[in-house]
Amino acid sequence: MGKKIGIVTFHSAHNCGSMLQAYALKTILNEKYKQNAEIINFVNRGSKNLYGYIDFRPKKSAIKHNMHTLLHCPAVKKSRKDYIEFSDKYLKPTQKEYHTSKELSELDGKYDMFIAGGDQVWNIMCPDADDAYFLDFVKNTKKVAYSPSLGGNNINEFADNPKKYAEFLKDFDYLSVREPNGQKWIKDLTGIEVPIIADPTLLLTKEEWLSQFELPKIDEPFIFNYAFFHHNPTANLPIQKISEEMGMPVYVLDMKSWYIYRLDKFGIKCFEKTGPTAFISLMANAEMVLTQSFHGTLFAALFHKHFWSYHAPIIKKKDDDRATAIMEQLGVSDRYVVIDDLPKMDFRKKIDYSNTDKLIGDLRAKAFEYIESFLK
Repeated sequence: MGKKIGIVTFHSAHNCGSMLQAYALKTILNEKYKQNAEIINFVNRGSKNLYGYIDFRPKKSAIKHNMHTLLHCPAVKKSRKDYIEFSDKYLKPTQKEYHTSKELSELDGKYDMFIAGGDQVWNIMCPDADDAYFLDFVKNTKKVAYSPSLGGNNINEFADNPKKYAEFLKDFDYLSVREPNGQKWIKDLTGIEVPIIADPTLLLTKEEWLSQFELPKIDEPFIFNYAFFHHNPTANLPIQKISEEMGMPVYVLDMKSWYIYRLDKFGIKCFEKTGPTAFISLMANAEMVLTQSFHGTLFAALFHKHFWSYHAPIIKKKDDDRATAIMEQLGVSDRYVVIDDLPKMDFRKKIDYSNTDKLIGDLRAKAFEYIESFLK
């Protein structure tokens, strides 16, 4: 039997990328390396506000969230059900749920190591940020960081007490990070040069991903738009034009947004299921993928899809290199475009994936070397 490993990550986020990266890391550790890894069922108050029915934060955004939930309760229930079923069937986190670092401290010494990551667990400005993701509760067990992202927020600039985070990071036995900006910020904060390691989802091949789940299907050619913000007509209109010119519908996964923003007005369809298995199926079977997402870009390239990663004409957060970094790593930077410009371009232009496959192979090999180093 291998080492007993506790993974602390955004496993409970109702977000396909978050859940799939948690699944990938656990699967690789257990199936490839024959370890005994499990996901610690850590769900803090911020996560409950973000992904529960009611957001209890005293903010305008919370009030808006709650109003939309009440108005579109059936869609919210259906969406939540699909994510929860995926977690129960495939992630299988610890039976006990933990809510604070103090509660987590009872686990210290009961595992051979803890792993923090991947995903944006070190983004200190996100609503579900928590010192627990820096493994502050671990005093007597090996600590490993696997490809965490800081998002677009430099700890030195945004933290009330950067020194606290510097001490957290220095206490890790193995450190890594997902993006170049995060690498630079950690070096500035701690003086430590940390390696950039591939997101867990890249550890599995396309064939492995497609063999993991029972996948729902769509019986028509379609375009998959995987985005987090559907409220802007200036983005939906160009997507509608591409749909009309290609003669096929656009599908989205986000049921709640589909109802709220009346995306049917743009000819956009909502897939009958949501959650990670629906994401994998739509990604695998789409004729074209449009995405604003880090994991949307990663899976589109991994699956050799005809895709474009799009953004607004003005990028508000210049320090957020998540989109550009993954495209550079995969050698597809020319697919990063302003959504308004895409209908005017040769959006049917194909991608030569021969170099991308080599780059993915290199990233995967480096990631496996890193895993093998901390499993010694």
